[in-house]
Amino acid sequence: MTHVIVGGGLAGGLVALALAQAGRGRGLTLVEQGQRLGGNHTWSFHETDLDAEGSALLAPLLCRQWPGQRVRFPGRERIFVSGYASVTSDRFADLLAARLEQAGARVVLGRRVAAVEARAVHLDDGTALRASVVLDARGPEAAPPARRLGFQKFLGLELELGADGPWADPVLMDATVPQRDGYRFVYVLPFSPRRVLIEDTIYSGNARLDAFELERRILAYAAEHGAHVTRVLRRETGVLALPLGEAAAEPNDPRQEAPIAVGYRGGFFHPVTGYSLPLAARVAVAVAKARTAAETREAVRGLFRELAPQRRFGHLLNRLMFDAMPPAARWTALDRFYRLPEPTIARFYASRSTLLDRARILLGRPPAGLSWKHLWRPRAEMA
Repeated sequence: MTHVIVGGGLAGGLVALALAQAGRGRGLTLVEQGQRLGGNHTWSFHETDLDAEGSALLAPLLCRQWPGQRVRFPGRERIFVSGYASVTSDRFADLLAARLEQAGARVVLGRRVAAVEARAVHLDDGTALRASVVLDARGPEAAPPARRLGFQKFLGLELELGADGPWADPVLMDATVPQRDGYRFVYVLPFSPRRVLIEDTIYSGNARLDAFELERRILAYAAEHGAHVTRVLRRETGVLALPLGEAAAEPNDPRQEAPIAVGYRGGFFHPVTGYSLPLAARVAVAVAKARTAAETREAVRGLFRELAPQRRFGHLLNRLMFDAMPPAARWTALDRFYRLPEPTIARFYASRSTLLDRARILLGRPPAGLSWKHLWRPRAEMA
C-alpha cells in the first residue's frame, strides 16, 4: 500500500513518522508547500495525554521535559506534579527529515497543491502523485467551518535572557494579568535558565490579533518578573478557531470519494484548549497499523466517532464561555476548573473525560458571571 500525505506540519509529519518507523516508508510521499517541514511552532503536552504507543512515537522529538507545571489565578497558585513536555518545529523538522530519508520516503517541498483526490494529489505544475491512500493534513485554514466560532489567539516570543530567569517549571496559565478582549492569560515555557518562551493568549469573540501590542505586553511581563531580556530569538503567532457547535459537514463521510482528512481538517484537536498533538499522535498510530486503504479510512473514522462525546462536551463548554459569560468574567470559569481533582483535569486534556468528570466540571456553584439564559440567546461580545 502506498501513501501520499498533503501537509508537512504536525499531523501529517507524525503520520509520516509512524509509517516510516513501521517499515513502510518506501511507498510514502510527503508534500509540503513550505521550504521546511514543521513550520514555526512549539507543541506541548502533558505526559498523561498519551498512551504507551503515542509516547514511543513522540519520544525522539522531545526538546524539553519538566516534572511539573503550575497555574496562577488572582489570589492563588496551584502546582501539578504530572510531567509536561514540548516539541519545537526545528527539532521536529530535522528528525522527521532524517527518519524519512532513512526509510526511503520521498519529501516534496516548496510545491503548491492544485487538487487533492481520494487516490491522487495534483501539484500546480501539473504533476500527479498517485497512491492507494491520500491523507489531507493541511492546517486549520483548510478545515470545514463550524456553524459558529470563538477564537484562541496568541503571540509567543522565545527570549534570550542575560541572567537566569525566575521560572523553573512551565506556567500553563497566569491569569493574574489584566483581562482584555476576553479571557487572557500568559503561558511560560522555560527551556533553560536563560531561554524562555512567553505567550500572551486570549480567548476572544473576534479573530483580530494586534501583534505589536501583544509583544509589548510580553516584554513588560518578563520585566515585571525580573527577567532581563537581551534578545528576541523567535516569534510565533496563531489564531485558532474554537467551534461552538459541530462543523456543517462531517469530515471523512464514507459516502464520498475523498481523501482522508486528519489533523485540524479532520477535526482532531481539543475543541476547548486547541491542543492538537495528543490526537495527532493517536491518528498517526492508527494509520500506521492499517494494512489496506479501507482499514485506514475506517481507523480514522472510528477514532473520530470515539471522540464524539468529548467534542460535544467541549462545544458545550465553549458555548458557556463565549455565549453565557461576559468576556471580563471568563477567567472565573478556568479558576473553578483548576480547583478540580488532578486526574479529572488530566483526562480532560487527554480527551478522555468520563461521565463523572463531565458532571464534576458542570455541576456545583457556577462561576461568577455565568448566565444560562445567554446560552440560548448569546450576549453581544464586549471588549
